[in-house]
Amino acid sequence: MRPEVGIDNHRKGSEIKGIFEDGLQRDLSMEENLLINNWVQHFNKEERATIINMMKELVNKHKRHD
Repeated sequence: MRPEVGIDNHRKGSEIKGIFEDGLQRDLSMEENLLINNWVQHFNKEERATIINMMKELVNKHKRHD
């Protein structure tokens, strides 16, 4: 049985969305959420982990310079 469309992708994108919200210091709009959902649905587990690590590193470097 296949999971409901969008549910699994939402979970996959939630950490990435959190990093965006942390870095931007605001909630994402509906359009931005949809864009991220569509983007992350194509990532496998390893790709998602790599993107998350890169984004965390970028956000942490940005915070240190502020």
